[in-house]
Amino acid sequence: MTHAPILFAGALAIALSACARAGDRPPARSHGCAPVEVFAPGVISLEGSWQWRLSFTPTRRQAYWSHSEGWWPGTRERATIRTSHRLPGGRWSTPEVVPFSGQHADMDPFVSPLGTTLLFSSMRPVDGVERGDMDLWIVRRTRHGWSAPEHLGREVNADGYDELYPSVDLLGNLYFARVKAPIPTEDVDIWRSARRRDGSYGAPERLGPGVNTPQRWEFNPEISPDGRTLLFVRLDRPDDGLDDQGHGWGDLYVSRHHRGGFGPGVNLGPCVNTAADEFHPTMLWERNELFFARDPGAPSDFHRTRIRLPR
Repeated sequence: MTHAPILFAGALAIALSACARAGDRPPARSHGCAPVEVFAPGVISLEGSWQWRLSFTPTRRQAYWSHSEGWWPGTRERATIRTSHRLPGGRWSTPEVVPFSGQHADMDPFVSPLGTTLLFSSMRPVDGVERGDMDLWIVRRTRHGWSAPEHLGREVNADGYDELYPSVDLLGNLYFARVKAPIPTEDVDIWRSARRRDGSYGAPERLGPGVNTPQRWEFNPEISPDGRTLLFVRLDRPDDGLDDQGHGWGDLYVSRHHRGGFGPGVNLGPCVNTAADEFHPTMLWERNELFFARDPGAPSDFHRTRIRLPR
């Protein structure tokens, strides 16, 4: 715990320095809501296909995300993890499939705050045995690139469930959503698994009622590097028997961690959430810059805006 502030400050210093050099600025805040724009149209956000979960290296010069031709939860077809580098002038390079992806359904890449590991969900075989659900995997940064993928183990990955959308704080504590596979027939909740000293993960625990509710589905957790702020998605299903509390099918929420755990989730409001489906949040915390996916009834694209998260 004593090293967290030092690591957090170091990570922010690296990111801020990189942003100052890059000259790539998000939309400027105007009165009321900041503009929301499609991110890297025609390169990363592609018409006619689906883009899932965007993540950046600490320098913000390289992006990772998932791509599929069909709506993945429905088709469970192959999805690939892609990467692109930021070029001079703020443009992005032609996407490439990362070396450890391309043969299986690989989703939801997340680069750790210090850039030393990348976590993702995959339906690849485990110990040579084919899987019918998504498990969490990790690759590690080496001098030659990313290592071979490693399975996060049976304490985290449960048979018959998809483990999706991993994110970690600076101490390595893991947040993810767990969904009954292949079709959700149970409540969807967000879980946390503490990182042990040997680098493994303990048995996950479901987050409390500030985040998870029995009537609605909560998923897509994005934890801040200091572990005190959680972005997530709450789904307002038409059959949940509750009055509509959101702006659309899926909305982005934020929860702050206090002494007793994470507090009640707060809707990010109409500046971000619309009648469309908003999901897959990514936050550049040092810049108050939010990226998210939006599905207006067609394949999803990434959007970005500036935002001061409600407290």
